[in-house]
Amino acid sequence: MKRNAIFYITLLLLSFGAFIFVAKQGKSLEVGKVTTVEVSSSTSVESTEDTIDVWKKAGAKLWKGFHEPLPLLLLQIGVVIAATRVMGKLAVLVRQPFVVGEILAGILLGPSLFGLLFPEQYQFLFPKVSLSSLQLLSQIGLVFFMFVVGMELDLKILRNQADSAILISHASILLPFLMGAILALSIYKTLAPPEVTFLSFSLFMGIGMSITAFPVLARIVQERGLTKTKLGGLALTCAASDDLTAWCLLAVVIALVQSGGLLAALFTIILAIIYVIIMWKIVQPAMHRAGGIFTNREAFTKMAVALFLLFPIASAWITESIGIHALFGAFLAGVVMPDKPKLRTLLAEKVEDLSTAIFLPLFFALTGIRTQIGLLNQGNLWFDFVMVLMVAIVGKFAGSTIAAKASGNNWKDSLSLGALMNTRGLMELIVLNIGYDIGVLSSQIFSMMVLMALVTTYMTGPSLNLIEKIFAGVKDKREEGILLAFALHSRGVDLLRLASGLFQNGNRTKEVTALHLTPDSWISGKTAQKYEKKSFEPLFKLSKELGIKLKTLYKPSDNVTRDILKTIQSGNYNIFLTGGAKSLFSDDVLGGKIRTLLSESETNAGILVAEKLKELDRFILAVYSDKDVKLLGFALTMAKKIGAKLSIWDPKGKVPQFSQKERNLLKKEKITILKGENPQVLSEADLVICDLETWEEETEFRNWELSDGSGLFLVRYKE
Repeated sequence: MKRNAIFYITLLLLSFGAFIFVAKQGKSLEVGKVTTVEVSSSTSVESTEDTIDVWKKAGAKLWKGFHEPLPLLLLQIGVVIAATRVMGKLAVLVRQPFVVGEILAGILLGPSLFGLLFPEQYQFLFPKVSLSSLQLLSQIGLVFFMFVVGMELDLKILRNQADSAILISHASILLPFLMGAILALSIYKTLAPPEVTFLSFSLFMGIGMSITAFPVLARIVQERGLTKTKLGGLALTCAASDDLTAWCLLAVVIALVQSGGLLAALFTIILAIIYVIIMWKIVQPAMHRAGGIFTNREAFTKMAVALFLLFPIASAWITESIGIHALFGAFLAGVVMPDKPKLRTLLAEKVEDLSTAIFLPLFFALTGIRTQIGLLNQGNLWFDFVMVLMVAIVGKFAGSTIAAKASGNNWKDSLSLGALMNTRGLMELIVLNIGYDIGVLSSQIFSMMVLMALVTTYMTGPSLNLIEKIFAGVKDKREEGILLAFALHSRGVDLLRLASGLFQNGNRTKEVTALHLTPDSWISGKTAQKYEKKSFEPLFKLSKELGIKLKTLYKPSDNVTRDILKTIQSGNYNIFLTGGAKSLFSDDVLGGKIRTLLSESETNAGILVAEKLKELDRFILAVYSDKDVKLLGFALTMAKKIGAKLSIWDPKGKVPQFSQKERNLLKKEKITILKGENPQVLSEADLVICDLETWEEETEFRNWELSDGSGLFLVRYKE
């Protein structure tokens, strides 16, 4: 080590000395190289400029550097990402979709607030010359985002529920579309751009009223645990059909607007239909064959990734060249991707994070810059906005609800479906920006429609909550049995092993509900399905071996503690089990989440503290006080059903004070009594069972270290 250090220092000194020698030799080459003008100029600068002027020039140069395209763009990206993340988290705290916060962040960064309060800083951060770079980057992000949306569109669910789904979906499009066109009659003269025909304006108003945000709706369904319910499946199916139909209509409208006439539009539409047929009949089978090759991560090479990512780019380029928007091509490319969940998940993982974390926030910022709420202060424009909002809500909500009721659903599901289909979110903003770019929407109507998208997305959660309250009297059968909540699937297996010993004698139906939450509500449906399958697969295998009926609950969550607590309170569970572990900043195994669950619920609870349980052959019940005696029957039943031998550790000499009945039980079951106050005797156990309050009170017990493969089971039990 010392020899290496000496060699390193010597190397540095020799290198530095050699460079000084070379620099001195090179100095002689400068003679006659510097011109007279340069020398005199240098001398003049040194003689006339003082230190303050030098610093001023340096500051001016630095300030100019901030205005260069690349530094400015990087600054914009940083500010926008930070703002959307913060506002998204705030939206989540008030139980709103993350996208609501992102939309609001975009509006706040625009002239409506930031530009109004800090005009100079706004002009510095978002000068007009820089908006073209933001738009190009956001369009690239949208191309890949629409590609992922297309991949998430499962056409199988359309086939499975085609009859009722298409009826509800098309009713939720036609009624708001018609109402939007009627609304255009009253606002065309005052709000439409001068050069836009009424047909183009009314068609775009109809489309703007008809959109449902499939990605946002899918996340709301996941967050509320509705994925496996009839309502959730129907909502996803309707939204998928809605998206597919609306984007086809949008393609026709864009062709009509950009071509400038019906004949030219017809030519563009024919080209688009030919392209769709080619994609469906030629490209999709080829993609299906490719999907059979790239079925796992090992086969998914960088060359394969590049080819698959070139596909949506090529498709977007073709549709843009035809006269339809590039986003339609990207969406179509996602739809015809191979129906291989692994492949789609791998691609989504490659694309989605970069698209949603960097490019989409730029799109929200650009939308916010275009949204000028101050323009609505002129005349009766706020009244016009209320009309736009009412038409959007009534058209979408009423159309979906009435069609759902007509197709045989009850009123609760019909109203809930109407509330879900009224969600617009990001998809609405994409449509509005397309309309703004091609000149169909003026600044005023664009601002109104953006606010409408924000309000309708925001109201989805409260609307569903209100419907739940209204129909609160109609309750489903409450859950019974054992609830276990876990993060890692290995912990879920351990908890299920313990749960197998907790069923009362005579209980023929052994039912366990396993709850797993992903602490991120902003993940794709495909990713959520992968997490769900991976988490529950080992539990299903073990449950069959143990003869337990396993029910699973899964959803992405923005607040894991709240959602676990909500599940506990909504069911009639005998006991809930979860894992405890030391946090990053504390040695308390009951810190944070666990303490909240215990303090805000009255249910019997079991907290498992263990890395991973091995064999469960020997249990030890710790008895410190009289209250620990109540766990004797609990621990004995659990040990016998699992097939373990139970012993009692009696550090305080409490066993002689047991009642005659309890002493007879100890004798009958041949339970060994371990004496002495040293907790190290517990290292012989595979599982140590202890009353939760006792463990909290006994400091020495808390400092005892678990041996490898053993566990501590803290129990709050009320007979």
